Amino acid sequence: MTKKLYLNDAYTKKCDAVIQDVIRFETGLAIVLDQTIFYPEGGGQPSDTGWIDAVRIDEVRIEDDLIFHMTTQNEIPLSPGDSVTCAIDFNRRFTLMQQHSGQHILSSVAEKLFDAHTIGFHIGDDYVTIDLNKRISEDELRLLEKEANRVVFSNHPIKAHHPDAHALRRMPLRKQPKVTEHIRVIEVESVDFSPCGGTHTAFTSEVGLIKIKRMEPYKSGVRIYFGCGQFALDQFVKRNDIVNTLIQLFSSSEEDLVPFCQQLLTNQKEDRKQLISLKKQMLEHSVENLLSTYDDDLKDDLKVITLIESDESMNDLRTKVAMICEHDNFIVLGTSSEAEKKHVVLSKSKNLGSEYDMNQLFKTYMSPLGIRGGGNLFVAQGGGELSIDIENSFEQILEHIKSVL
Repeated sequence: MTKKLYLNDAYTKKCDAVIQDVIRFETGLAIVLDQTIFYPEGGGQPSDTGWIDAVRIDEVRIEDDLIFHMTTQNEIPLSPGDSVTCAIDFNRRFTLMQQHSGQHILSSVAEKLFDAHTIGFHIGDDYVTIDLNKRISEDELRLLEKEANRVVFSNHPIKAHHPDAHALRRMPLRKQPKVTEHIRVIEVESVDFSPCGGTHTAFTSEVGLIKIKRMEPYKSGVRIYFGCGQFALDQFVKRNDIVNTLIQLFSSSEEDLVPFCQQLLTNQKEDRKQLISLKKQMLEHSVENLLSTYDDDLKDDLKVITLIESDESMNDLRTKVAMICEHDNFIVLGTSSEAEKKHVVLSKSKNLGSEYDMNQLFKTYMSPLGIRGGGNLFVAQGGGELSIDIENSFEQILEHIKSVL
């Protein structure tokens, strides 16, 4: 069993310890100590990182009260019985303390304001999430942020308690403990009592700031993304950089930026409608020209058109083929090249009924080439690599149709 010094003082940066064991894993080595200041991952909080003597500790885990200090090194100059000095990355530790203390505050305020209970908690690389069991509005979200920061700025002490059963019953716990012994309760004075094994700041003011980033539906409630202290500052810097870049890009003031972008999107939608209309007209004109010059009927007015296009999307190819097949007695073998892709569409006019199964033709002549796709009696389509020779296969399909006739 490893003595957990981090539970007594989250601000301790270094300690001495004795190595109990060194265990080899597939990903490296794990060092077990008699005592540690390294917090192991758990309760939604990532583990500490740091050093044991000159060995870099990348991750810390706990199993059956044994704490494993993981290093990716395969060989280390340390053995059981050695006395070592442990040092954590305290900048990381303090940032995580800010997040965890901020979460307690935000969860407590959410429960008091809206009777919304926290059912999930996670600290990521640069954000924190809490999951609430009920929906709240955007206005309520802003109120939650305001009240949580009022707690932060009020500089309440944050204390850790190790109550016996009698003292525990007297505490107004926000949630019940998951363990039955060695229970540790974090108190945010006048605000919150919550069982927790994590590391916390000594005062709410050290949280610095709680900034909510966004909210999204989650199950029957919501998931709230936020950051505290250094995370909040990092979020502000990123968003401020984005805003300043947009201001320069659009030659706009900060106040006019949103209306400008809204107008830009409106104009874009109108332009897109016009482009779609013009493209349709262009395709219709192209099809009309093609049909006006076509006079090579195979038999009984059956017409087979081989359509080979370059730099044309699948959507445009499909549209053009469909326009041709709106006329009676047509079979269209269409292909186009786009970037590194080859598109194929085989289609026929509706009046041709059950004759000439396009899906069967596709499977027979296209699939062996590596063209993936399929369809039905009237149309089949797919795509493959640009280097595939489609034209030769189209000639084979044409010969097949002639043989049927």
